Amino acid sequence: MKKIEFFAEQEAKQQLLNALDQNLLAQAKELCAESSINIIGVYCVQGLAEVHCYLKTVHPFEPAEALLQFADPLQAAYLCWEENSHKYSFPICDLLEETQAKDRLPLAEVKLPKRRSLRQQLNAAMKDARQHPPKEEKTHGGDAR
Repeated sequence: MKKIEFFAEQEAKQQLLNALDQNLLAQAKELCAESSINIIGVYCVQGLAEVHCYLKTVHPFEPAEALLQFADPLQAAYLCWEENSHKYSFPICDLLEETQAKDRLPLAEVKLPKRRSLRQQLNAAMKDARQHPPKEEKTHGGDAR
């Protein structure tokens, strides 16, 4: 795996972990904001918390983008968790397809990458070139080949 791909995957994983945290906190805040808290709501947040804990501590994300395509990645994972028919595994990508999650849950808004100006691109390229100078060519016996 190339460095760039590795860093992109790590960044996506970190983005997903942050989104999972935000989704769980939003559900808990929503429950606390209700005028009458009920047992069903508490159990729902408990179920989300269990999936959240599993995802953050046990599940290997490859690729993390599978859940990032949803507005609420935790809700998408919970749907898969509830409908998982695999006895000893939790294949999220397969379950997202099996459950037709894209049709059942809202998708995340597409975020276009920030466009850098030509000056910013040139500055970044120059900085990279300074940090990684080209290896000097070796001549063989003084004659160019």
